[in-house]
Amino acid sequence: MLVYRLPRGLALDKPGSFCPVCRTPIGWRSNIPLVGFLLQGGRCAHCGGRIHWRYPLSELLCALLALAAWYAFGASPEAIATLLFCAALVALALIDVEHGLLPDRLTLGLLWAGLAYSLAPKSGGAAATALLPFPGPGQAIAGAIAGYAFLWLFNRAWRILRKRDGLGLGDCKLLAAMGAWLGLNGLPLVIVPAAVVGALSGLLMIALGRASVSQPIPFGPFLAAGGVFALFLGPDVALLPGLAGAPGLTGS
Repeated sequence: MLVYRLPRGLALDKPGSFCPVCRTPIGWRSNIPLVGFLLQGGRCAHCGGRIHWRYPLSELLCALLALAAWYAFGASPEAIATLLFCAALVALALIDVEHGLLPDRLTLGLLWAGLAYSLAPKSGGAAATALLPFPGPGQAIAGAIAGYAFLWLFNRAWRILRKRDGLGLGDCKLLAAMGAWLGLNGLPLVIVPAAVVGALSGLLMIALGRASVSQPIPFGPFLAAGGVFALFLGPDVALLPGLAGAPGLTGS
Protein backbone atom coordinates (compact mmCIF):
# COMPACT_ATOMS: atom_id res chain seq x y z
CA MET A 1 0.00 0.00 0.00
CA LEU A 2 2.81 2.41 0.92
CA VAL A 3 4.63 1.75 -2.37
CA TYR A 4 1.46 2.49 -4.37
CA ARG A 5 0.10 5.47 -2.44
CA LEU A 6 3.12 7.51 -1.36
CA PRO A 7 4.50 8.45 -4.81
CA ARG A 8 0.96 9.25 -6.00
CA GLY A 9 0.31 11.64 -3.12
CA LEU A 10 -2.53 9.53 -1.71
CA ALA A 11 -3.39 9.35 1.99
CA LEU A 12 -1.86 6.37 3.77
CA ASP A 13 -4.58 5.91 6.38
CA LYS A 14 -7.78 6.08 4.33
CA PRO A 15 -9.59 4.78 2.42
CA GLY A 16 -8.88 1.12 3.11
CA SER A 17 -7.21 -1.15 0.58
CA PHE A 18 -8.85 -1.11 -2.84
CA CYS A 19 -8.28 -2.51 -6.32
CA PRO A 20 -6.41 0.15 -8.36
CA VAL A 21 -8.27 -0.98 -11.51
CA CYS A 22 -11.94 -0.96 -10.42
CA ARG A 23 -11.49 0.86 -7.05
CA THR A 24 -13.52 -1.84 -5.25
CA PRO A 25 -12.60 -2.18 -1.54
CA ILE A 26 -10.57 -5.31 -0.77
CA GLY A 27 -11.82 -7.65 1.96
CA TRP A 28 -9.64 -8.77 4.84
CA ARG A 29 -9.14 -12.27 3.42
CA SER A 30 -7.72 -10.86 0.21
CA ASN A 31 -5.45 -8.61 2.28
CA ILE A 32 -3.61 -11.48 3.99
CA PRO A 33 0.01 -11.08 2.80
CA LEU A 34 0.92 -13.53 0.00
CA VAL A 35 -2.02 -15.82 0.86
CA GLY A 36 -4.60 -13.46 -0.64
CA PHE A 37 -2.55 -13.08 -3.82
CA LEU A 38 -2.18 -16.84 -4.26
CA LEU A 39 -5.83 -17.63 -3.50
CA GLN A 40 -7.00 -15.13 -6.10
CA GLY A 41 -4.52 -16.22 -8.75
CA GLY A 42 -2.92 -12.79 -8.83
CA ARG A 43 -6.15 -11.07 -9.92
CA CYS A 44 -8.84 -8.89 -8.36
CA ALA A 45 -11.79 -10.98 -7.18
CA HIS A 46 -14.24 -8.33 -8.43
CA CYS A 47 -13.01 -7.17 -11.86
CA GLY A 48 -10.35 -9.75 -12.70
CA GLY A 49 -7.69 -7.06 -13.07
CA ARG A 50 -4.13 -8.26 -12.59
CA ILE A 51 -2.55 -7.49 -9.21
CA HIS A 52 0.76 -5.66 -9.61
CA TRP A 53 3.94 -7.63 -8.93
CA ARG A 54 4.99 -5.08 -6.29
CA TYR A 55 2.48 -6.46 -3.77
CA PRO A 56 3.60 -10.11 -3.52
CA LEU A 57 7.26 -9.14 -3.91
CA SER A 58 7.19 -6.61 -1.07
CA GLU A 59 5.26 -9.03 1.14
CA LEU A 60 7.71 -11.87 0.45
CA LEU A 61 10.78 -9.71 1.06
CA CYS A 62 9.37 -8.30 4.31
CA ALA A 63 8.46 -11.80 5.51
CA LEU A 64 12.00 -13.06 4.87
CA LEU A 65 13.54 -10.02 6.54
CA ALA A 66 11.22 -10.43 9.53
CA LEU A 67 12.47 -14.00 9.95
CA ALA A 68 16.08 -12.79 9.70
CA ALA A 69 15.45 -10.09 12.32
CA TRP A 70 13.76 -12.57 14.65
CA TYR A 71 16.65 -15.04 14.24
CA ALA A 72 19.18 -12.33 14.99
CA PHE A 73 17.51 -10.67 17.96
CA GLY A 74 14.62 -12.86 19.08
CA ALA A 75 11.52 -11.10 20.40
CA SER A 76 13.14 -7.76 21.23
CA PRO A 77 13.05 -4.04 20.38
CA GLU A 78 16.14 -4.59 18.18
CA ALA A 79 14.21 -7.06 16.04
CA ILE A 80 11.39 -4.56 15.55
CA ALA A 81 13.84 -1.76 14.70
CA THR A 82 15.67 -4.02 12.24
CA LEU A 83 12.42 -4.99 10.52
CA LEU A 84 11.27 -1.37 10.25
CA PHE A 85 14.64 -0.35 8.79
CA CYS A 86 14.57 -3.17 6.24
CA ALA A 87 10.88 -2.66 5.37
CA ALA A 88 11.57 1.01 4.64
CA LEU A 89 14.45 -0.02 2.35
CA VAL A 90 12.17 -2.46 0.51
CA ALA A 91 9.56 0.27 0.00
CA LEU A 92 12.15 2.78 -1.20
CA ALA A 93 13.69 0.28 -3.62
CA LEU A 94 10.33 -0.60 -5.19
CA ILE A 95 9.27 3.05 -5.47
CA ASP A 96 12.57 3.96 -7.14
CA VAL A 97 12.27 1.09 -9.63
CA GLU A 98 8.74 2.09 -10.61
CA HIS A 99 8.89 5.88 -10.38
CA GLY A 100 12.58 6.88 -10.29
CA LEU A 101 11.82 8.60 -7.00
CA LEU A 102 12.97 8.36 -3.39
CA PRO A 103 10.34 10.30 -1.38
CA ASP A 104 11.58 12.62 1.35
CA ARG A 105 8.90 11.32 3.70
CA LEU A 106 10.66 7.95 3.69
CA THR A 107 14.33 8.92 3.34
CA LEU A 108 14.23 11.74 5.89
CA GLY A 109 11.92 9.76 8.16
CA LEU A 110 14.40 6.89 8.08
CA LEU A 111 17.26 9.31 8.77
CA TRP A 112 15.64 10.82 11.86
CA ALA A 113 14.49 7.41 13.08
CA GLY A 114 18.07 6.14 12.84
CA LEU A 115 19.45 9.10 14.77
CA ALA A 116 16.76 8.67 17.44
CA TYR A 117 17.38 4.92 17.69
CA SER A 118 21.11 5.53 18.23
CA LEU A 119 20.15 7.01 21.61
CA ALA A 120 18.27 3.89 22.73
CA PRO A 121 19.93 1.17 24.85
CA LYS A 122 20.62 -2.07 22.98
CA SER A 123 20.12 -5.47 24.62
CA GLY A 124 21.69 -7.67 21.93
CA GLY A 125 20.24 -11.00 20.81
CA ALA A 126 20.85 -14.59 19.88
CA ALA A 127 22.96 -13.88 16.81
CA ALA A 128 23.59 -10.17 17.35
CA THR A 129 27.36 -10.61 17.60
CA ALA A 130 27.38 -11.73 13.96
CA LEU A 131 25.68 -8.52 12.82
CA LEU A 132 26.97 -5.05 12.19
CA PRO A 133 26.35 -3.37 15.57
CA PHE A 134 23.91 -0.49 15.69
CA PRO A 135 25.91 2.71 16.27
CA GLY A 136 25.85 5.12 19.16
CA PRO A 137 24.95 8.78 18.63
CA GLY A 138 28.44 9.89 17.57
CA GLN A 139 28.82 7.15 14.96
CA ALA A 140 25.25 7.70 13.74
CA ILE A 141 25.74 11.44 13.21
CA ALA A 142 29.12 10.89 11.54
CA GLY A 143 27.63 8.18 9.32
CA ALA A 144 24.73 10.39 8.26
CA ILE A 145 26.98 13.33 7.39
CA ALA A 146 29.53 11.15 5.59
CA GLY A 147 26.86 9.25 3.66
CA TYR A 148 25.25 12.40 2.31
CA ALA A 149 28.58 14.12 1.61
CA PHE A 150 30.07 11.14 -0.24
CA LEU A 151 27.31 10.86 -2.84
CA TRP A 152 26.88 14.64 -3.10
CA LEU A 153 30.59 15.07 -3.89
CA PHE A 154 30.46 12.15 -6.31
CA ASN A 155 27.56 13.78 -8.14
CA ARG A 156 29.35 17.15 -8.27
CA ALA A 157 32.41 15.50 -9.81
CA TRP A 158 30.22 13.61 -12.28
CA ARG A 159 28.44 16.82 -13.28
CA ILE A 160 31.77 18.55 -13.93
CA LEU A 161 33.04 15.65 -16.06
CA ARG A 162 29.83 14.67 -17.87
CA LYS A 163 27.80 17.91 -17.76
CA ARG A 164 24.82 16.15 -16.18
CA ASP A 165 23.80 14.66 -12.85
CA GLY A 166 24.84 11.10 -12.11
CA LEU A 167 22.68 10.75 -9.01
CA GLY A 168 19.71 12.46 -7.41
CA LEU A 169 19.57 14.07 -4.00
CA GLY A 170 17.25 11.26 -2.95
CA ASP A 171 20.20 8.86 -3.20
CA CYS A 172 22.26 11.19 -0.99
CA LYS A 173 19.48 11.30 1.62
CA LEU A 174 19.07 7.53 1.51
CA LEU A 175 22.77 6.92 2.14
CA ALA A 176 22.66 9.50 4.94
CA ALA A 177 19.80 7.52 6.50
CA MET A 178 21.79 4.30 6.23
CA GLY A 179 24.76 6.04 7.82
CA ALA A 180 22.52 6.95 10.75
CA TRP A 181 21.40 3.32 11.15
CA LEU A 182 24.70 1.55 10.39
CA GLY A 183 27.26 4.14 11.46
CA LEU A 184 30.36 5.44 9.73
CA ASN A 185 31.96 1.98 9.79
CA GLY A 186 29.01 0.48 7.94
CA LEU A 187 29.09 2.83 4.95
CA PRO A 188 31.83 1.02 2.97
CA LEU A 189 29.85 -2.20 3.37
CA VAL A 190 26.86 -0.46 1.76
CA ILE A 191 28.65 1.52 -0.95
CA VAL A 192 31.00 -1.11 -2.37
CA PRO A 193 28.45 -3.86 -3.13
CA ALA A 194 25.88 -1.27 -4.27
CA ALA A 195 28.35 0.31 -6.70
CA VAL A 196 29.66 -3.01 -8.04
CA VAL A 197 26.26 -4.64 -8.53
CA GLY A 198 24.77 -1.39 -9.86
CA ALA A 199 27.55 -0.99 -12.43
CA LEU A 200 27.33 -4.61 -13.57
CA SER A 201 23.53 -4.40 -13.81
CA GLY A 202 23.78 -1.20 -15.84
CA LEU A 203 26.27 -2.77 -18.26
CA LEU A 204 24.05 -5.83 -18.62
CA MET A 205 20.97 -3.71 -19.34
CA ILE A 206 22.88 -1.72 -21.96
CA ALA A 207 24.16 -4.93 -23.57
CA LEU A 208 20.59 -6.30 -23.71
CA GLY A 209 19.30 -3.06 -25.22
CA ARG A 210 17.09 -2.27 -22.23
CA ALA A 211 18.99 0.91 -21.33
CA SER A 212 21.42 3.38 -22.88
CA VAL A 213 24.51 5.17 -21.61
CA SER A 214 22.54 8.44 -21.36
CA GLN A 215 19.55 6.82 -19.62
CA PRO A 216 19.67 7.03 -15.81
CA ILE A 217 19.25 3.77 -13.90
CA PRO A 218 17.74 4.00 -10.39
CA PHE A 219 20.49 3.57 -7.80
CA GLY A 220 18.16 3.38 -4.80
CA PRO A 221 17.49 -0.37 -5.11
CA PHE A 222 21.22 -1.10 -5.08
CA LEU A 223 21.77 1.13 -2.04
CA ALA A 224 18.86 -0.57 -0.28
CA ALA A 225 20.26 -4.02 -1.04
CA GLY A 226 23.66 -2.80 0.17
CA GLY A 227 22.08 -1.69 3.45
CA VAL A 228 20.54 -5.11 4.08
CA PHE A 229 23.82 -6.77 3.06
CA ALA A 230 25.82 -4.56 5.43
CA LEU A 231 23.54 -5.29 8.38
CA PHE A 232 23.26 -9.06 8.03
CA LEU A 233 26.38 -10.14 6.09
CA GLY A 234 28.79 -7.22 6.25
CA PRO A 235 30.80 -8.36 9.30
CA ASP A 236 31.49 -11.74 7.66
CA VAL A 237 32.89 -9.96 4.59
CA ALA A 238 34.97 -7.63 6.75
CA LEU A 239 36.66 -10.66 8.32
CA LEU A 240 37.81 -12.12 4.98
CA PRO A 241 41.59 -12.41 4.54
CA GLY A 242 43.00 -9.09 3.42
CA LEU A 243 40.01 -7.10 4.70
CA ALA A 244 40.23 -7.82 8.42
CA GLY A 245 41.35 -4.70 10.19
CA ALA A 246 40.87 -2.48 7.14
CA PRO A 247 39.88 1.07 8.13
CA GLY A 248 36.13 1.56 8.09
CA LEU A 249 35.33 -2.15 7.76
CA THR A 250 35.45 -3.08 11.41
CA GLY A 251 34.13 -1.59 14.57
CA SER A 252 37.61 -0.81 15.86
